Amino acid sequence: MAGMSAKRELRELAALMKAHGVTRCVVSPGSRNAPIAMTLEAAGLECRTVVDERGAGFVALGWAAQEQDAVAVCVTSGSAVLNLHPAVAEAYYRHIPLLILTADRPAAWIGQQDGQTLPQPGAFGGMVRASFHLPEGEGNDWAVNRIINEALLELRHRAGGPVQLNIPLSEPLFTTTDEKLSLPRVIRRTELATMTADDEDELLDIVAQLPRRMILVGQMPQGAEIPASLITEKQFVTVGEQLSNTPLLCARPESLLSYTTEGMAPDLLISVGGCIISKRLKQLLRNHPPKEHWHISRDGEVCDTFCALTRCIEGAADEIWELLAAFAEEGDEDFVARWATEPPAFSGPFCGMSAVGDALAALPGNAVLHLANSSAVRYAQLFPLKEGTRVECNRGVNGIEGSVSAALGFAGGDERLQLLICGDLSFFYDMNALWIPGIGANVRILLLNNGCGGIFSAIGAPETPLVNAPHHATAEAWARSCGFGYRAVRNETEMSAGIDFLLDAGSPQPLLLEVFTDARQDADLLKQFYNNAAN
Repeated sequence: MAGMSAKRELRELAALMKAHGVTRCVVSPGSRNAPIAMTLEAAGLECRTVVDERGAGFVALGWAAQEQDAVAVCVTSGSAVLNLHPAVAEAYYRHIPLLILTADRPAAWIGQQDGQTLPQPGAFGGMVRASFHLPEGEGNDWAVNRIINEALLELRHRAGGPVQLNIPLSEPLFTTTDEKLSLPRVIRRTELATMTADDEDELLDIVAQLPRRMILVGQMPQGAEIPASLITEKQFVTVGEQLSNTPLLCARPESLLSYTTEGMAPDLLISVGGCIISKRLKQLLRNHPPKEHWHISRDGEVCDTFCALTRCIEGAADEIWELLAAFAEEGDEDFVARWATEPPAFSGPFCGMSAVGDALAALPGNAVLHLANSSAVRYAQLFPLKEGTRVECNRGVNGIEGSVSAALGFAGGDERLQLLICGDLSFFYDMNALWIPGIGANVRILLLNNGCGGIFSAIGAPETPLVNAPHHATAEAWARSCGFGYRAVRNETEMSAGIDFLLDAGSPQPLLLEVFTDARQDADLLKQFYNNAAN
């Protein structure tokens, strides 16, 4: 029997296939897939050889049907892959979990008249549940582990079906190693709709052994609340940001972690919702990974933001909160106390941050706060919000385009006061939105104009027009021509009256307050705030 390949990703593939219960494989001989085949065999998988790839696909399908479980089929590169298509289509419509392991040449050689090369990722089109492609080169250990786990999880997900895992392999192909097969990280999936009492006990046993527990809430719609008893009785830390739209123990992690990260890392992380803004929180969780990370989502997605995911929980978060509140043992009180510390808000001279702080302090609690990306959404995280404030932001992909349009689209169906805080580049990118007909008198825009993309100075990017796009534009003429009331603020003395103007509930028209600040001062004050916190 040949030894295991020296290629780490193939040894990881074999280990994870065994961990996920995929222990049978049909192999069609070839050179490019030889390292895969010999590694699977050396790992103890049951392998059968079928020369004809078209037949191999159907042999694997029949074997899977007989076992009523997943079977892999492994082929070499080029046209060998295409010969699997009939069996893959049959498996798709019969929901048979067929793992299609397609060996590939390095991407640089595709289309260069090199032998047995064609574009293999996605070669089966819509006839697979998903198609995955392993990254090439060094430094991809985390991505390789996550992608293999995700491919194996998808085989049996919901109705199940065929999944392609495309594996590019560079020469040398046939070097082997005596290194023992070790178990890498295994990501599991729990479907709440089919969860048994044993499954519940398994989860609760894990919770009981990990007393430093964090529930991390990303971007969520309003109304998704976590039972208070999880904090007061079970010692769960609930962490998030303004975009979480739910009461939390800590809603400003970026500020809190500027003071200390000592003892702040959880043993158990349960995440729900969308993106997290705080860079310091991401660094904490990546540098000090939890022993367990569970991500809750309705579709059971593999979301490995902190490179430590161990379980996808598919279903509604409320079901998990009820389970934990009813049965989980108490956790670490000191851990909760550290996260309960209230960090100070930004306090300093007139600048972009102080303008945001003044606006948020005056904003009534039943309003809707819209945040543009880049500086605006980051500045807002430095200040507390009144209870009942709903927060919206285009944080799915974090682009600056469409901030004004999305806010106006939301405001068109909501009678509450709507405040958009927006930077200058975001505003001028989307300024045509102001002439949309029917903009209500409940719309308010706080425009932070420091004459460039100021965020780039704050993060240390080169100060060049190619990066920060300096300009001398102002919104006054355009705002007035579109029916907005307009006012400008250029110093601290004018700021108080400017906020009164902006949030005047009796205004018969939408209002825009343009606050002019200095980009260099904005960046320096933000850095100074965090440096003082760290000291």
